[in-house]
Amino acid sequence: MIASISIELFKNLAQYYYDNQYYDFHNDYSCKKIFYSNGLLTFQFKSLIEDIWVALTFLEVNVVMLNFFNINRIKDLTLDNLYRGRTEINGELVETAGNGKCYFYLEFYEGQKMEFWAKYLCAKKE
Repeated sequence: MIASISIELFKNLAQYYYDNQYYDFHNDYSCKKIFYSNGLLTFQFKSLIEDIWVALTFLEVNVVMLNFFNINRIKDLTLDNLYRGRTEINGELVETAGNGKCYFYLEFYEGQKMEFWAKYLCAKKE
């Protein structure tokens, strides 16, 4: 598990080392499922090369913005960008909340996107 505050600002997490294993979610995986419940936000990815599934889960999540839509003939999504960034609150740019949560931006190549606060991130092979 990675504390959000320890993730480098603006580093693209779509291509990143999780638990000493490099994952390229943009080129080597497709997003098959997105699930959000009780503060857990999970993205399930399937390898395009092997029969490997990886769950990328954010904990203690508050979703701020969600823009999802269907595209004809698209059954999977390609993660384009995922990074810890800043957001504007009361006219000021902030990157963390007082409760230890950080702000994240997620965009898929197909156009869907979301923004959310999260405290932790973990990647797990399934």
